[in-house]
Amino acid sequence: MTPYLHQTPNRIRIRSSWIQRHPQDVTRLVDSLRARDGILDVVHRLYAGSVAVSFDPSRISASALLSELEQAQWLSSQKDKSYIENSLRVGAGHLLKTLAFGALKRTVGGPVVSIVSVLTR
Repeated sequence: MTPYLHQTPNRIRIRSSWIQRHPQDVTRLVDSLRARDGILDVVHRLYAGSVAVSFDPSRISASALLSELEQAQWLSSQKDKSYIENSLRVGAGHLLKTLAFGALKRTVGGPVVSIVSVLTR
């Protein structure tokens, strides 16, 4: 997931795969943010991988808050290794199946391959 940042004068919302994959780390920082002066509300949506921080701009600057969230790696992008491996495995399977049916079609003929193709789906 590509990190997403939305900022208004009194609110910062971040959505990223890092937030989604590190719930304990995020919960610790969310708890510390809630205890700080100038922070009005913090909403953590675990399954969406997002955190919205509402703050009082007269007491805390958006740039300071954003810098802290960046240092906590909330804007980090992570590739899902298992997703990539699964995509490669599925793609290789489709390629091998296509090559096998192509070879079978050349050797045996069209109608037999059509029947085998229907049966293997």
